[in-house]
Amino acid sequence: MWERVQRVLVRLGINTLLELALWILLFYIIIGVAYAGFHIELMGQFESALSTQFTVFADLAALFVMVVFWPILLVTSLVCGVAGCGMF
Repeated sequence: MWERVQRVLVRLGINTLLELALWILLFYIIIGVAYAGFHIELMGQFESALSTQFTVFADLAALFVMVVFWPILLVTSLVCGVAGCGMF
């Protein structure tokens, strides 16, 4: 099994796998930014919660949290009915 995986990795090359990882990351970030754009009120709540730790860049920290954790926020909105119901 491991020999077969090694052959596939050598045949594809590390640059192909790196390119695939970068495309997946780009797609993830685009979805996260779109999710943040549709949930401005939640970003305001994150900004107010993070303003004690990040006095100057609380808005950027809130955007970062929303872009990184958009799958969790989406699941919580489907389960609880409110996005980020257990994160505050």
